[in-house]
Amino acid sequence: MAKTKEVPSQEYETMEMGKFYFLNNNFAEAVAQFESVLKINPANAEAYYNIGLIKESANKIEEAKAMYLQALSIKKDYKIASEKLNNLMGIEKDE
Repeated sequence: MAKTKEVPSQEYETMEMGKFYFLNNNFAEAVAQFESVLKINPANAEAYYNIGLIKESANKIEEAKAMYLQALSIKKDYKIASEKLNNLMGIEKDE
């Protein structure tokens, strides 16, 4: 059986808890969970993206931009993070 790259279970479980809290509008706990993910794996672009979403929803635009930029610095082709950042910067991309 070929080995595949697996996300460590603690990182995965913490990420899922963050999503759970986010979906249940417990944003402070969601951010805490996503920050815990980043302590486990500082290169988790999805955690930065999710923190960006929360910051954006709280109208903390500069903090949201910083999170989207961080996600994009890790994962250059992170399309949704790029779209969110462009929207915050007032840039509309022609499709």
